[in-house]
Amino acid sequence: MFTFAVGVNDPPLFLDETVREHWRTVHAAEMQKAAESAETGVCLVSGQEAAPIARTHTIFGGMVTGLPKPAKGTGAGIVGFESDSFRSYGFEQSRNAPTALMVSKGYLLALQYLSKRDDHWLTLGPAWLCFWAAQSDSASSLFARLLNRPDTLTVRRFMTSPWAGIEKPPADTEKFFAVTLTAAGPRIIVKEWMQTTVAEAADHFQQWFADLELSIPHRPPAKAKPAGEEREFHPLSVYWLARSTVREAKNLAPEIPTQLYRAALEGTAPSLSLLTPILNQLHSKLVRDENYQVLYDESRFALLKLILNRNRKNTTMQLKPELTADTDDPAYNCGRLLAILAAAQDKAHDYKLEGAGVAERYFGTASSSPGSVFPLLLRLNRHHLNKISKSNRFAGHERFIGEQIQGVCALFRPAKPGLPPMFPRTLDLQAQGRFALGFYQQMAADTAARRPSPKNDDASSNESETK
Repeated sequence: MFTFAVGVNDPPLFLDETVREHWRTVHAAEMQKAAESAETGVCLVSGQEAAPIARTHTIFGGMVTGLPKPAKGTGAGIVGFESDSFRSYGFEQSRNAPTALMVSKGYLLALQYLSKRDDHWLTLGPAWLCFWAAQSDSASSLFARLLNRPDTLTVRRFMTSPWAGIEKPPADTEKFFAVTLTAAGPRIIVKEWMQTTVAEAADHFQQWFADLELSIPHRPPAKAKPAGEEREFHPLSVYWLARSTVREAKNLAPEIPTQLYRAALEGTAPSLSLLTPILNQLHSKLVRDENYQVLYDESRFALLKLILNRNRKNTTMQLKPELTADTDDPAYNCGRLLAILAAAQDKAHDYKLEGAGVAERYFGTASSSPGSVFPLLLRLNRHHLNKISKSNRFAGHERFIGEQIQGVCALFRPAKPGLPPMFPRTLDLQAQGRFALGFYQQMAADTAARRPSPKNDDASSNESETK
């Protein structure tokens, strides 16, 4: 498409109202001619009978342009049939999806508009989430922030009062819609369709963030864009939660973010099959990434907690935001024990351990077959405690660590009184997830215990200023 201007300082001709009115007349005449020559039928969108059916849906609405890959750069449409197998009963072009001329134009123009608005459109890897409320923009804008940029302040305000600060809160009964799209060249593919009310979506969002909540002792300053990534980092956004299941963003399948946003908007439980890639990536990072910091991998462990709680049975432990020290869940306690043993090893080496430690070396086996690993690790820990007792810096700490270990081991029932604790022989997939959460939350609790309280920090700061 192109335009031109007559003079150097003249505006383009398409901005001239006389020219615009002329083309409105031309366009209306073309639409009238197309309607008169079109076959008639029942419009599958509006239900209108004897409606002029569009030969192709892009004849007047045009292609939806500006979509990211995998869509074709020149644009894409929703309806099209390119082989004989799709032309049932001899119907050609778009007659397999009979839609009135003006309706086909309307939905394509609406989709074009929504795809350009951050408060209605969210790119999730190879998939796109398009959403809108029936009457107001305020709900869409808020939900977009919660899905894409859920900063701590926004989430806290939403949890206490969802519509605080919004001049005209949406009605509870207002309809809310969401559709998941992807593309194959010039074809837009509808993957999922969802319809609910604004009130139900808000309730489900509140439960979503409650299920994702974790006690983090300290968050390092977040980088706007992590190395090698194009997106800003918001650990509880749908994208970064889904990203914890794959090594590289290009490997993210549309089904994963789709499951997660439906869980946020509809309150559903993501599939347990997601546990496998989440745990595999965790193990891979522990073994191969020397810069990996478990404690700050909030996305991974928050998603683990949500999946496990939403799929749990009544007899299974419910995971809380903070450490649960009084549970008898063997998988969770095995994870806790590994965290304590790893911390003891770090302290024995004055936090200067080179190479893989017990966590990196034994996490995979301990999380799947703890009975074969923990007797060995407990024997090894005796040397670590002995080394700590002789340390000039940490002498005396071995008693506290020993009490920690004894406290956790006491939660495992021995085969007979007086015998060592009996660790589970194997753990299933869900138990491996609880193992990982126990490991993480024990680390978080120990880190929080070592940090001075905010009150003490303020006192020290004031004392320094006085001096």
